[in-house]
Amino acid sequence: MAALLAGIVALNVAVLRLNMQVEQLDNQRDELVSKRENIQSQLTSTAAAGRIEEIATKTLHLGTPASTTYLELKHRGD
Repeated sequence: MAALLAGIVALNVAVLRLNMQVEQLDNQRDELVSKRENIQSQLTSTAAAGRIEEIATKTLHLGTPASTTYLELKHRGD
């Protein structure tokens, strides 16, 4: 009977430890998700067309283009 009770206690302790680890991992995941969202927001604002245009005109002293031309590249086999 004592061995059975000791086994149950040991099992409960193991489950509690696993629950603590799961909680820690959940917290780490939440922190990483938050960091990813912040980085994604920074990337979006950094790559914004208005910001790039401002850098081009003010920092690099480039003028506004008169027109924009797009080229379509094809494979040589086409």
